Amino acid sequence: MLPYKHGNTDYVKQFTLPVLRESTEWYIEFYAFDPAQGKLRRKKIKINRIKSIGRRRAYAREVIGRITTQLQRGWNPWIAQDIGELHLFDDVCDSYERYIDKMYSSGNYRKETYVGYKSYMKNLRGYVKEHPIYYMYQMDRAYLVTFLDHIFIDRDNGGQTRNNYLSWLGNFCGWAVDKSYLTTRPTDGIPFIDRKHLKKKRQVIPTNVVKQISVYLQQNDPYFLLACQLLYNCFIRPVEMTRLRVGWFNIKAGTITIPADAAKNRETMVVTVPRRVLAHAIELGTFHAASQDFLFSIDLRPGDHQVDPVIFRHHWAVVRRALSLRPEWQFYSLKDTGITEMLDRNIASIAVRDQARHSSLAITEVYTRHLQRANDQVLFWEGSL
Repeated sequence: MLPYKHGNTDYVKQFTLPVLRESTEWYIEFYAFDPAQGKLRRKKIKINRIKSIGRRRAYAREVIGRITTQLQRGWNPWIAQDIGELHLFDDVCDSYERYIDKMYSSGNYRKETYVGYKSYMKNLRGYVKEHPIYYMYQMDRAYLVTFLDHIFIDRDNGGQTRNNYLSWLGNFCGWAVDKSYLTTRPTDGIPFIDRKHLKKKRQVIPTNVVKQISVYLQQNDPYFLLACQLLYNCFIRPVEMTRLRVGWFNIKAGTITIPADAAKNRETMVVTVPRRVLAHAIELGTFHAASQDFLFSIDLRPGDHQVDPVIFRHHWAVVRRALSLRPEWQFYSLKDTGITEMLDRNIASIAVRDQARHSSLAITEVYTRHLQRANDQVLFWEGSL
């Protein structure tokens, strides 16, 4: 026999025909390839329980015939599924990556979704190199649980990151089932970490610190100040901000319309822009740019190049160092802080819900401190930033 090489599916389908062994112990014997051990492995089926020798031989002939047929069809006693179509793990991953490449290029996946999926796959394949499996059937529930423990414990990630990986694995395995690479989803039954046990690393920023940030940016980075204002007052997410076009603003009405293909929730919605934020944008000369220009392009100025959301984190890192901000006060903390301050300052929760584009009041009221709220208009809101 040729030396075994992982990934040779024809080799894995090797077997010897079953034969009856008559001695003190009667048994049917055959060999089938065990991928885990990388060699042919003997299988014994005892038949001593049948008392009559004639009946024992007749039973053996029946079993031998049945096993021979199963082996010829691709059955393997050391694998928990039919291997008539044995799929290599690497080949399936390559096929999945071609699939998500196509989904992204055809506009079905947004860039952040595509980048996330590619990153998850890269880390899964890296783990598999350290803890080898060679065939898709080996990526079972137990294997994925240990992978998730690696992400959560060994790599010291948060519970939400672990949940994100589990969600993606469900997507990957569901795709594999649809393509007949797996018979069932091994992620089924693996629990998510309950949201009530997830602790956010970011925290609301105190009002006095927000004012310090505002003063610093006004003097040192006024274009980033506009991004901070939109996050703080309009709750426009960083990814969404990279898609904003100058022409989407209505200066007279004091609004910006975010179309479905630019919004995270894929719904077209109108967001109120406070007058003071519009005044800052006008002061920067923002609306002199072409209407089709991105609001934030190179150096966060209007332009025709769409930037990556990471640019905001880079600018925030400069601010954090300059003002010695705590690590829990992250750029995205401005959104949490703005919602909390609006509720504290008696902006109606319904108005805040609409401004934040939350799907329900319950989400908005997570930020409330249980104060009485009036029906003030967001349009004339005078916040700290």
